[in-house]
Amino acid sequence: MKKVSIILLIFVLVFSSSIAYGDMEGKLHNHWSNGMIDKSFLAYYFPYLARNNFEAFNPSESISGHDFRLSTASLLSSYGYEVSAVNEGTGFLRRDMIHYFGQIVDELGLEFDDIYVVPFNDTSTMGPSSIRLLGVLNELGIVKGDSGSQFSPDRELSKAEAVIILQRVKGVLENLNNISFEVLGVVQSFDNQEEIVVTNDKDKVLITITKQFPTPGYSMDITNIVRSKEGYKIIVDIKSPDPDMNVIQVITYQTITIEISKDQLDDPPYNFILDGYNKIADKVNI
Repeated sequence: MKKVSIILLIFVLVFSSSIAYGDMEGKLHNHWSNGMIDKSFLAYYFPYLARNNFEAFNPSESISGHDFRLSTASLLSSYGYEVSAVNEGTGFLRRDMIHYFGQIVDELGLEFDDIYVVPFNDTSTMGPSSIRLLGVLNELGIVKGDSGSQFSPDRELSKAEAVIILQRVKGVLENLNNISFEVLGVVQSFDNQEEIVVTNDKDKVLITITKQFPTPGYSMDITNIVRSKEGYKIIVDIKSPDPDMNVIQVITYQTITIEISKDQLDDPPYNFILDGYNKIADKVNI
């Protein structure tokens, strides 16, 4: 997988930092997408729909090619990929979405050798390459089509569909960008300091993270490590003690050590970022 540096149309949309979801809930009531849309995802990657309490978010209304490309470029930028967000044409049909994803696959340098069976019987208006890509996207769970065996390529893509599809793209990107690691051990102590120690070995990188807690009983775990534009995000999950547990009021430290094979990483320098809790430090470069 490689980055392809091309023109990224930068857009800035100013909207209130305090978003009320009441209007959105009302619009999704009795809509087929109710319960499927991540509100924070919509607000972050579709800010033009979230302004003024989601005034522009009408789930069944069609989305423009311009807006879909901007949101897609913004999402991919979060994972370190720069793709063109320039709109080609005015309308945006579901087959146009597949064609655009085909351009993205080429620009990202992704290759899919397997040929997947397309479960839809209404793709006659699509070219062979688009049909092949539709099979890939269906296999990945990004595009599931309409009910039964219909994809409806000549129907306009709705705003609700656009959000859900990009949510699925995000999930695929996270899987593609996951970094394998091994936890070597977790140690609790009462005398230490919060720090991150990175050891650059011959064929592996060792990362030791020490976190302070107000009492014993906390657990610290690393759920995954994800390649992103900013660097390698170490996602840490910290669980508090059971409320019914009797614990002494004494500061404790937990130290977790992980090992990453260098063949999982790009060329150095490596940039590790802690995420998922009150960070010890923003970044560690080696």
